Amino acid sequence: MRWVDRGPEPDGVGGYSLQFTSGWVDYFRHNIGGRPTDSYWREFRAALGACSGAICWYCERKCESAAEAGGKAGTVDHFRPLSRFPELAYEWSNWIFSCQECNGEYKKDKWAGGGYVDPGAGDEQARPEWYFAYDTRTGDIIAHPTLTGETRQRAWDTISDMGLNRLNVQYYRLNWTRQLEADLLQLPSDERNAFSEFVSGRAAEFLGSTRMLIAQMRESGEF
Repeated sequence: MRWVDRGPEPDGVGGYSLQFTSGWVDYFRHNIGGRPTDSYWREFRAALGACSGAICWYCERKCESAAEAGGKAGTVDHFRPLSRFPELAYEWSNWIFSCQECNGEYKKDKWAGGGYVDPGAGDEQARPEWYFAYDTRTGDIIAHPTLTGETRQRAWDTISDMGLNRLNVQYYRLNWTRQLEADLLQLPSDERNAFSEFVSGRAAEFLGSTRMLIAQMRESGEF
């Protein structure tokens, strides 16, 4: 996971919010009427996905636009779930571009007691880079070793409930970072910085892990 700048709210979101939010609030807060059927946030899926190059903000795999893509189809997830935060149904700042697997099979409508790490957080110190580290031996995302108490729990809740270390993600992430490490070490030392800047500056799968690996290699003096 890495920070994604979702940018300004697109035109049209505010209008939908004014028209439809109250229905979600009535249903979930006051038990009035049936569950609303509107889901106009889907109209902004492409705009949301463009912020990350169509890469899932949770697991960092490339999403597909076709319906037959299955678990890798791109969706709009309500970071704070509709069932618990209906006031945020049409809030651009609450939408996450997520693959169907992360959204429908792992995150669902969960909300941990201390919340989760928000990949689109506005506050710099609330962003994933402050919460996570990378285990180069296993390919696991782990809580940053400097965390304690509630922030450490938030990191581990995010890792667990979003399935960031599920086998199919961990496998490809580990293969990618191992190959990257090998490629970097094969380069002359004066070329490693330029190459690392290139790979860590583009929208690509597992960019968060890429940046963490490069930072760890620099700290260890490998370049």
